[in-house]
Amino acid sequence: MENSSTCELVNTYEILEHIMGIDGLHPHSLKTVNNILNLIAKHTENQKGVILDIGCGSGKGTYNLSKKISKGIDIIGIDINKIAIQKAKSYYEDIPNLSFYHGTMEDFRLQYPTLKIIGIFSISVSMFLPDIEFFYKNSEKILSPGGIFIDAPFVFKHLSFSEKFKLKTYAICGCNMKMYTTKYLKQKLCKSNFKIVKSESKEFELMNLKILFKDYAPSYLFSNFTKNILNSPEVLQVKSSSYLFRRTIQMFTHFILNRNKYGAGILVGIKK
Repeated sequence: MENSSTCELVNTYEILEHIMGIDGLHPHSLKTVNNILNLIAKHTENQKGVILDIGCGSGKGTYNLSKKISKGIDIIGIDINKIAIQKAKSYYEDIPNLSFYHGTMEDFRLQYPTLKIIGIFSISVSMFLPDIEFFYKNSEKILSPGGIFIDAPFVFKHLSFSEKFKLKTYAICGCNMKMYTTKYLKQKLCKSNFKIVKSESKEFELMNLKILFKDYAPSYLFSNFTKNILNSPEVLQVKSSSYLFRRTIQMFTHFILNRNKYGAGILVGIKK
């Protein structure tokens, strides 16, 4: 996968998180993300082993899960963004069952081949992977029997949209992005020999203003926007406030106008 520092468009989440002042921003609502974390915690209750958070970013979701899981379980956040991992380590260095790794899931497994992996989850990340089927098959391969796998990606509601519209979406979201439908991803998960226990597509909750303003007060978002639009953090690899402003307006305009064409998928599989 192309490193985010080499492609400015793949900084989409970092830009939105910075502008809105939110760590761990996803197409899903806070309630939906919390339900996903609760599902992982319940499935792994009273087990011992390791849970991997693939594409953990600055570690907010990884940390939230660490507060829910049973003793004897370690959770490790993995991301190719070196600066994001450095931030995560600085934020949560004192949490005993939480650690972070810079690299890919494959790199991590090669370095730690004997760890018992009882859970893998990925929220708003898998659409940036070059080969979704490889990711699913590799996740199934390294999971212990009975291990849980959750993918919660940003998806198209239909694959019949024009190529022009798809390419525009990819250009706005990231140059190496590839989106599918939840139905398509379910087929790939089945092909990877998982037992499917849940598959659904929710609305694109990030751009549902009623949900967004329920999660985050409008005054909070506006205050962060006016403060952060003039300050480009190191993680963005961008120093121009005018660039941040143009990209933010471009993204919000595109997604609000086309919000009915997107969804937030949730797929849950158990290794047989």
